[in-house]
Amino acid sequence: MSLKLVKITSYYKDFLSYYYEKNTEIIDQSYSDQHQHLMKQRFAWSDAYADAFSNLGYNAHEIVANARPLQKRWCEQNNQPIDTDKEIVIQQLKKLKPEVVWMQDSYTFNGVFVKRLRKLVPSIRLVIGNCCSPISPQYYESFKAFDLITVCAPYFKALLESNGLPECLVIPHAFDHRILEEINCTDQVNHDFLFTGSIILDQQFHNDRIQFLEALIQQNIDINLLINLNQNSSKGLAIRQAAYVASRIFKTSGLNIINQKIEGLNKVSKLEFFPRASKVSKSLSDRIKSPVFGLEMFREIANSKIAFNVHGDIASNFAANMRMYEVTGMGTCLLTDWKPDIDNYFKPDEEIVTYKSLEEAKEKVTWLLNNPTELKQIGLQGQKRTLQKHTFESRAKVIDSKIKQLLSIN
Repeated sequence: MSLKLVKITSYYKDFLSYYYEKNTEIIDQSYSDQHQHLMKQRFAWSDAYADAFSNLGYNAHEIVANARPLQKRWCEQNNQPIDTDKEIVIQQLKKLKPEVVWMQDSYTFNGVFVKRLRKLVPSIRLVIGNCCSPISPQYYESFKAFDLITVCAPYFKALLESNGLPECLVIPHAFDHRILEEINCTDQVNHDFLFTGSIILDQQFHNDRIQFLEALIQQNIDINLLINLNQNSSKGLAIRQAAYVASRIFKTSGLNIINQKIEGLNKVSKLEFFPRASKVSKSLSDRIKSPVFGLEMFREIANSKIAFNVHGDIASNFAANMRMYEVTGMGTCLLTDWKPDIDNYFKPDEEIVTYKSLEEAKEKVTWLLNNPTELKQIGLQGQKRTLQKHTFESRAKVIDSKIKQLLSIN
């Protein structure tokens, strides 16, 4: 029996702005053409899981719930009102009639929405959630609506299951091998040392990343910084702070229903702390170039000798960053912060290079650049491991086995 699976996600708003500004003509195309074009940007997971599950015999689909021009076109083609993200998703699932729904964006789609979805789309037999970023205890009750939760590190599995949530399945991030066919990887190297990623200031979970990058700059390390510096305006921060205070007043006054009804209040009400912003120094901000996403990011990685990785603060003692697989998949040498479980994924000093301190990171960058043969060999060995063990196909097989177990399918 062929199962129909739909994965629902939301993309970073910064990427969507970047994408639609670069591709203004795309909004005039059909839903199918728009969707295909967006997926071929290879941002985040793209449709890698839909492709992997299709190869396993599923009828698999990918919905990007907050890509408004794309979703608007779906509504127009299907004679549906242009409604909220959630209402459009419901209409899409009514038409698709899936047995399995995987909410990659479980922070938006959970709780009451999932319960309502089960009633409106009776074909659904299994709803899977996902967690791989900081989670407030106030989400715990909402996450109980899922039958299974995928997590990217054992830290999240232990945290959620110990608090009475459904079974969690550890599914580390992965690499989409199709990218190697879509990018002309030559021996042309533009940069010795690269960091590409985000620095989110108003949630304070990139403090370690900021400190390391600041220190590298202070030490005059020549590093190419392509960073999405998520600097919300002071006005925006003030609005979130005011909303946080208002949500607390409603909660303590027995009016929490107001928080639940208003999307903005609902989100800030689940924060465990008063919104505050971190800061970066002028010396760091002056070195930062415009961010790149998707295929452009992968080209930058391929054209660098070494790519630097430092986990967010919430990773705890687990190696969980997606960048580990993106860098090694492209055959570039990965320099990443050491974690106790890192050798579950790669062999340090053979397939990747690790560091435990700023001084060690500096020493290893210098050594690698002075030993190009060894540097290239580590990159190739890392790529070999990723293509053998860390592809979306290998991850999908694990999820497929659990789905069939939960649905009692032989």
